[in-house]
Amino acid sequence: MKIFLLFTLGLFSSISFADPSFTNITSDDFTNIAKEASANFTHNSMIGASKMGSIFGFQVGVVASQTASPKTNEIVKRNAGSELPNLYNTGIVAAVGIPFGIAAEVVLLPKVSASGADLSSTSFALKYQINEVIPVLPVNLALRGVYSTSKFSFSQAISGTTSTVQDNTTVSGLQLLVSPMLPMIEPYAGIGMLTGSNELSVTGTSGTIFDSSYSTSQSEKKSVSGTQIILGVEASLAFLKIGAEYSQAFDSSRIGIKFGMGF
Repeated sequence: MKIFLLFTLGLFSSISFADPSFTNITSDDFTNIAKEASANFTHNSMIGASKMGSIFGFQVGVVASQTASPKTNEIVKRNAGSELPNLYNTGIVAAVGIPFGIAAEVVLLPKVSASGADLSSTSFALKYQINEVIPVLPVNLALRGVYSTSKFSFSQAISGTTSTVQDNTTVSGLQLLVSPMLPMIEPYAGIGMLTGSNELSVTGTSGTIFDSSYSTSQSEKKSVSGTQIILGVEASLAFLKIGAEYSQAFDSSRIGIKFGMGF
């Protein structure tokens, strides 16, 4: 587990977050930020629809994903900050399968820093394989409930004062996953319904980051919802697990990879 943690932290630290800047944020701006942040931090274990093990199963590894953030990038560039064309999500993934087709998953990123920004995130999922109650199905079919939280903060000068801007994101939802019954390679697809909640705030200053026509507060919340599309593949080579996944949610695209081990 220590090796996985060091690899994950090293991967995160190698990613440049540049120097973002949020000022004069309108309601539409905040909606776009909330959508792209929610797409990025949605649970991303990259595990398909099949049952984990014949009775019990276990998997541990690392995941890393990149989400296109063109709208957030426009806001950052407009406010004279460095570019932020992508958001990133990485962490340690662990999953355990128990009898009756039930599996629990977690993806954890402890608080780490890169380029003056801090990020931490945690996501959970509970999956149930529908084949347990409909064994004649010709494919693997599973339902998965997901829940994630994240905190992303960075320093920014506001009215001549060094302040801290923080973005907190929470995403929950339900996914339906399907995959063929193949022995070593599992291509899978899924569809989900997601709800994201985003809180954007600033501390350390008497000013605000929001446009006065939208808010004079130092903190605002925004909720978004939408459909998620998932396409992925997981290869099981002895104890080695390798995965890749593409997803589309909240009008944003995310790609990711996974390396792990399990049985």
